[in-house]
Amino acid sequence: MMERMWADILARFGQDVILRGAETVACKAMVQPFLDRGAEQETASPLGLGRQDRFRYLGPAEHPLDLDSVVEWKGTEYRVGSAHLVGEGVCPHWRAVLYPREEVTE
Repeated sequence: MMERMWADILARFGQDVILRGAETVACKAMVQPFLDRGAEQETASPLGLGRQDRFRYLGPAEHPLDLDSVVEWKGTEYRVGSAHLVGEGVCPHWRAVLYPREEVTE
């Protein structure tokens, strides 16, 4: 029953995302920025300025994520920093932390 409720929540409030990994699939998920108060968006490192934006991802259990996955949301690609299947047996879903993808792709 909870799985059906989660599917209804994603259908109603989820946003369109495209997951690229072993296969490419379009689905509904919730993506929202972490609101880190006082944190700088860009920090200096030996390699130059780097973005520190992080986004929370909550998505369907039937579409797994791993560290090689790329999530496209609102025309921007994000890499997966961490991903875990949570709520098994009750309300399974994928919870992940996303970072803007800065690599050059061709």
